[in-house]
Amino acid sequence: MVTNSSADGHPTHRVAEQTVLVVDDDEDLADTCRYWLDGERFTVETAYGGQEALDRLDESVDVVLLDRRMPSVSGDDVLDEIRSRGIDCRVAMMTAVEPDTDIVEMAFDTYLVKPVTKTDVKETVEELLFRSGFDSEVREYFALESTEKALESREIDELRKPEALDELRHRLEAVRTEHEAAIQYREEQLERLNRVNGLVREIDRALIDARTRDDIEQTVCDAVAEAHEAAFVLRRTAAGVLRCTAQAGLDCEPSEVDHSFVDSVFDPNDPDDAYVFDDLSAEHRTAVFDGNADAFETVSGLCVPISYQGTVYGALTVYDETAAFDEESASLFADLGATVGNGINAAESKRLLNGDSVVELEFRLGADSDALATLTADAGCDLSLDGVAQVDDGVTCFVTVGGATGSDVVESAVTYDHISKVRVVTEGTDESVLEVRLDGASVLLTAVDHGASIEALELSNGSGSLAVHVAADADHGALVEAISGAAPNVSVVAKREVEQPAQSTESFRTELDGKLTERQKAVLETSLVSGYFEWPRGSTAEEVADSLGISPPTLHEHLRAAERKLIETYFEELNAVPSDD
Repeated sequence: MVTNSSADGHPTHRVAEQTVLVVDDDEDLADTCRYWLDGERFTVETAYGGQEALDRLDESVDVVLLDRRMPSVSGDDVLDEIRSRGIDCRVAMMTAVEPDTDIVEMAFDTYLVKPVTKTDVKETVEELLFRSGFDSEVREYFALESTEKALESREIDELRKPEALDELRHRLEAVRTEHEAAIQYREEQLERLNRVNGLVREIDRALIDARTRDDIEQTVCDAVAEAHEAAFVLRRTAAGVLRCTAQAGLDCEPSEVDHSFVDSVFDPNDPDDAYVFDDLSAEHRTAVFDGNADAFETVSGLCVPISYQGTVYGALTVYDETAAFDEESASLFADLGATVGNGINAAESKRLLNGDSVVELEFRLGADSDALATLTADAGCDLSLDGVAQVDDGVTCFVTVGGATGSDVVESAVTYDHISKVRVVTEGTDESVLEVRLDGASVLLTAVDHGASIEALELSNGSGSLAVHVAADADHGALVEAISGAAPNVSVVAKREVEQPAQSTESFRTELDGKLTERQKAVLETSLVSGYFEWPRGSTAEEVADSLGISPPTLHEHLRAAERKLIETYFEELNAVPSDD
């Protein structure tokens, strides 16, 4: 959600929900594009052929990535049908067909020649979504310009009708002459869009080397201040006061900058809001830049939450003397806030794994404290947790149940609102293994969202205990408050320091942890606990992929990459030359 706020503090909200449709008969490529775009602020769908695309297309689709060479119904046919239906969407032809003058009369918006990269796809979608807000005449200009650029990639004597390129250029010049001011204005906006996109990619690369939360916050501020006047990262203390933990761009101490103005718009409970500040009055400039009241004559700015999976770690506030931030740049910075939140979450998780000691918090779960606890009461069974993986807005659990058959427990579970999926993985005489997907309220999801590691969950006939591990220097009070407040009848019963076991494989684990992405870890763990590696398999690839909310090709991509890193690290450690110490 993007909020525009003037200095008088009256915000207005806009919710943007946009859909991108990837159309290609190469299912692996279509799924790869969907994976590349996954996690952005729009919905991504796939169609594995022209007819499937036509069946899906309606006014809800904003951008189509369209292959030309498909059997039965070609991409050219799909494009013609889109325009004949009057569907107002932007279309990028994404094809291995070299462009020729036949494309001059085709009503696409841009032309990409395969192979394409992740950056190509993301930048194209971002620009086309932005172009959707242009007047039709201005959109026509940029479409013609894209066609000209595609044809300029060919030698002139290779084109079927070279004169068609000259005619295109005359049309392009005529449209620009007629709409010069509007086109120039939109070009400046696109330049700003590309600049912000470049900044986001630069920060993405920089975050790879940042190891701690403090490193991440300072890295972000340094990068943003290179493109804008000043950047700050703010955290809200337990007392509710905003504290600056990183800054760049102003020659002053953090204590000399008053961030109380941000209090009026920054809601730590809303991870989706981004706020744009129009030109701030002299009074508010003085309030913000206490020690540097004359830093800027005019100031625009924005504030976006730094969040991950619903947990808000703080706020990124950016100020600029010349850039007038708009909704599009605010949305892009909001994406950056989510990226930074993901990086902080990963850093906190690694700190938990690599620390010499951790703190174990034990909670008592009573009746109705969680869907799993209620399930054990209804089914009259015992339950212990084997593994858990976070997927989108929920968690997938693999549990062992006893005292009732797996089928009976499944029959009870399917009636629960917060259990969206349940199945028997293995049915045994005394015990069974189930896969349970929890969506919505859950103490497990709350714990994971706050950076805790689930160590044990034991339930019997409606009650039991939950043990989580957190870093020794984490905010234990905030975590206890969050978990205890997530549901009724949840209370903390013990807090103890636990030494991490000293193992000869520590260097192996640390090295592997640094190589695997969070998604690869989740894929490996889910595949393991679901019985995918057993023979006969307890779960198929399709079932594991469904548990993680990804496609089977994407599962295999992550699984193969993780297996390769695991094997490489094993042999690197095995063949390492021992030191003389």
